Formats: sequence, structure tokens, C-alpha cells
Amino acid sequence: MNRLDGVRPGRAVLVAVLSGMASWLLLQLVVALDGQPPVISWLGLVPLVAVTLLVLVMGWQIRRYVLGRSTVRPSPQRGRGTLVGAQAAALGGAALLGWYLANALVHLPVVDVPSHRTQLVWGLVHAGAALLLSLVGFLAQHWCRIPPEDDDDRGEGVTDGGLAYS
Repeated sequence: MNRLDGVRPGRAVLVAVLSGMASWLLLQLVVALDGQPPVISWLGLVPLVAVTLLVLVMGWQIRRYVLGRSTVRPSPQRGRGTLVGAQAAALGGAALLGWYLANALVHLPVVDVPSHRTQLVWGLVHAGAALLLSLVGFLAQHWCRIPPEDDDDRGEGVTDGGLAYS
């Protein structure tokens, strides 16, 4: 990862694929040992949605300042924290996407059983929420980008349209 580029979508796809493969293998091992995969309930959506909204709001505040629509200047620590949170959301959402898709795949062969069908649906719903978290992370990372012309005027920040690491 280049410091000026941030997290790239290809890296998130790699994280999702590796997470999904590792999770699927682990869940297959659990099932092979006569265990049950973990139960996915609606409660798992609460932190996913909360973190998604938090990253979105924090990124929006930075975006408003960068565009000149806010008079309140965020501190450099807040800008860095928002950027790091956005990048963590992008990669963490990708990892959770792999986990929840693997859970859904484990229930697919026995989808005729109502409890497994319910778990399949919850796995897919959670995977959608994890994908949304990752996409919001990429969006907030983009919003933290400082335009090149602003760097010279303020005398701070990274040049060449870099991320807000100032």
C-alpha cells in the first residue's frame, strides 16, 4: 500500500477471498467433527450498521471541510483518525464479507431444512452489510483526499492530491 494511494480495492478483494476461504475451511472442519456452525442472528447487524454510519458521518465532516463548506477546521488527529478508520472499515468489511459468505455457503447444501435456510438468509444479509461497510470505508477514504491546489495555500499536508496525513 502506497502511502499516497491508500487502501486499493484489489487489496480488499484479496482480503475477502482469503477470509472466505479460511472461514469456509474452518467451518467445514467444525461440521466434519459433528459440530454446528455459529448461529448468525440479527444482533450482528447492529455493530455493522453502527460502524458504517460512524465512518460515513466522520468522513462527511472531513469532506465538508475539504470542499470549503464548513468553517470548523478538524484537528490533524481527527483527520488521521477518520482516514485510518475509513481504511480499517474498508479492509474489515472485506474480511467480514468473506466470513459471512462462508457461513452462508456452509448452509447451502441443507437449505431444505428451515433452520439452515434461516441461517443462509442471515448470512447473506450480514454479507451485504459487510460489503456496505467496506464500500463506505472506501468512500470516506476518498473524502479524506486533499486537493493539490489546497496544499500550497495552507502550507501543510501531502502534495500531489495525497491523503490527509498532515
